[in-house]
Amino acid sequence: MEFCWKDLLQTLEKEGRAALCTIIERRGSVPREVGARMLVRPDGSISGTIGGGIGEHEVIKAALQNLHLGLSRELNFSLAGEQGLDSAAICGGNFTIFIACWEKNEDGDLAAGICVNLEQGKTPWLLETRPQGGPGKTLRALYNQEHRQAITTFGKSGVPPLHLNPPTIDTNPEAAVRPVEIAGLDCLLSHIIPAPQMIIFGGGHLARPLVEMAAWCRFAVTVIDDRPEFSNRERFPAADRVLTADMEDIRGFHQPGPQVYLILITREHKHDYILLKQLLGTEYAYLGMIGSRRRTSQVKQRLLDEGFSENEIKRLCSPIGLEIGAQTPAEIAISIMAEIILKKHQQGA
Repeated sequence: MEFCWKDLLQTLEKEGRAALCTIIERRGSVPREVGARMLVRPDGSISGTIGGGIGEHEVIKAALQNLHLGLSRELNFSLAGEQGLDSAAICGGNFTIFIACWEKNEDGDLAAGICVNLEQGKTPWLLETRPQGGPGKTLRALYNQEHRQAITTFGKSGVPPLHLNPPTIDTNPEAAVRPVEIAGLDCLLSHIIPAPQMIIFGGGHLARPLVEMAAWCRFAVTVIDDRPEFSNRERFPAADRVLTADMEDIRGFHQPGPQVYLILITREHKHDYILLKQLLGTEYAYLGMIGSRRRTSQVKQRLLDEGFSENEIKRLCSPIGLEIGAQTPAEIAISIMAEIILKKHQQGA
């Protein structure tokens, strides 16, 4: 399962200390991207992954050593090895990991601040000092999306708080993690983005495996159905929200945006049509509707007849999911998630 910042906060509250391992540079063939994170707890358990295999195993060992010392450090790892099939590392690339030790007493408020920002749909910035020449203490400052300093550990260590101005922090807003120099200190700047939102309309048999898979992929999932027996927490324990609502007016149940994925798996043509009239033309990353080609063609034609543009209709993914010959609800859910993941990475989300 992918790392999320709540994992860090919960581990600090329970264990008092955690190591957050982040890929900050990669060269050649490496399984994960710059910005991929893995949390290592004091007992060796993890949340998230930096690619698995022998490289990840070595990072976990190093993280546990740094946790014991209460220090952070950067390490380079190679996946070149012997390139035969019996090699433990056959990718051929190498990467740099920032192993950051977080302490409850020093960093707990900052970790909580990150979680609050993400729950509010905000995109904060995290600034961390980089230990030079070996293990060392890491100082941190959190900035909200308006670039105002919110929480810092600099003052706690006798170093004056850092004030980062907007032109500096906004040099490359798309980079997940990048090196910066602030007040003569080598630092890492991370742009922290909320989890993508998946809104599932319809709580039938297909919704159950789809919610589980989406949660595993770290989507924040909302399920909406007009039937209480199909829209309750017991039926969807992995969902972030489960709502009972009429399909005629869904305003207020989600905020349109570039990280919103809309899934229409309702039981009736009329519900699809009613929902599409409200969703087409809004901002979203993905909009998919289940149904046979004949059913979906009828719905599309009706919308075209009512004045919706051809470009808007073309954005609708329907029939939903990749063509993999899926038959069962679980297989169909896999095909839907595969299409969503493809769209997500094509858009660079």
